[in-house]
Amino acid sequence: MLPNSDAFELDDELENDFETEVLPDKTYRLDFASNSINGMIDETTAREQAIMKIFMTEAEEYLIYDYDYGCALADLIGEQPPLVQSDIKDAIETGILSDDRFESVEFTNEKLERGRLTLSLTVTCTDGEEINLEEVEVDV
Repeated sequence: MLPNSDAFELDDELENDFETEVLPDKTYRLDFASNSINGMIDETTAREQAIMKIFMTEAEEYLIYDYDYGCALADLIGEQPPLVQSDIKDAIETGILSDDRFESVEFTNEKLERGRLTLSLTVTCTDGEEINLEEVEVDV
């Protein structure tokens, strides 16, 4: 006997009975300098760390992350610095905006010296909070 698919109908009342809950940004504190985990962080500090992790992770490289997590920078190796300078900003913006906590990215300052691009950026979160990151460095 096969199940009758017409016998099951979603009740509109039940369908609209669910509410979405926003979970707090709470995670482990990663110390990038010493490669260690030191306690817990939340709110703005956790969001700043999330941005830095996205920035430091090559997109589509690690199986533990979704395909759109991280920044696709490996294809830019060996390219001309002016091309790299614009493409890096696009890759960083795409990587950050793949996280649903972030709404927009604005680059406020950039400096290219001896194969190193230094960027300052402001990331606007979906709740309106702005996170400023100063002097993030990328080798070009």
